[in-house]
Amino acid sequence: MAASVVVVGDALLDVLAVPAEPMRPGADVPAAVRAAPGGQGSNLAVRLARRNVDVELVCALGDDAVGRLLHETLAADGVRVRAVPADATGAVIVLVDAAGERTMLSQRVPLAPRLADAPSVTADWLVVSGYLLLEPGAARMAAALRGWAPRRMLVGCAVPDASLEEWQRAARALEPDVAVLNRDEADRVPSFPGDRLVVTSTGGATARIGGVRATVATPAGPPASDATGAGDAFAAAFLAVLVDAWPPDDETLHRALGAGAASGAAATRVAGAQGRIPGEGSAMVDP
Repeated sequence: MAASVVVVGDALLDVLAVPAEPMRPGADVPAAVRAAPGGQGSNLAVRLARRNVDVELVCALGDDAVGRLLHETLAADGVRVRAVPADATGAVIVLVDAAGERTMLSQRVPLAPRLADAPSVTADWLVVSGYLLLEPGAARMAAALRGWAPRRMLVGCAVPDASLEEWQRAARALEPDVAVLNRDEADRVPSFPGDRLVVTSTGGATARIGGVRATVATPAGPPASDATGAGDAFAAAFLAVLVDAWPPDDETLHRALGAGAASGAAATRVAGAQGRIPGEGSAMVDP
């Protein structure tokens, strides 16, 4: 039987703005603006489902138009949604510059305090969004989440300096079998176990899982136009290879890294955090 995955993280509305010229204070600058589903938890769940992984997303959604829209779009991609009630659904404004780099303005809905009232979920794998570990009570919540699945993945995020110590404490409490961090994140959390770590960069990715190591380069291709969700695309493609092959041998780990690097690179060339990319087939929908 194929392994099941539960993702815990946010589902948000991404409002993507790509200015046609440099922004100037007080000016009205032309831009391409679009709204689309986003949020690290949602991104991971959708991309796993598109790779025919049996996945459920635990997230906070408000009883509002945006919450209903996100629930419908997630379900259409084959994601089972376990929505924890919230006063309103979160949103993120993503500003993309000419080089494809992004600045995000976030209104996130705290999920950790609400998980105490949510029934636990049992799965083969648990994937936790790093943003969840920035919330109050994250270490206690992370320890409780260990009981949801025997194998766990942590996906990194941008951690403010003031929150770094607490984030690391929560990450250790989760006891992940593997963490996927970008180069900057990995450099800032040197205490994280090096034998459970995948580190990504624009040039490629390296991994060390137990005694197995692998390195891959980012595939060549057109320049990036939007880096939003690229790390989530990497993590989902990487895990999709490993869900039924853990712990990985040399060949499997190299194949998982290659799938992740290809998906992460492809995600930078489509608009939005969940734009469909090569390798993502039709969603798995139960009959």
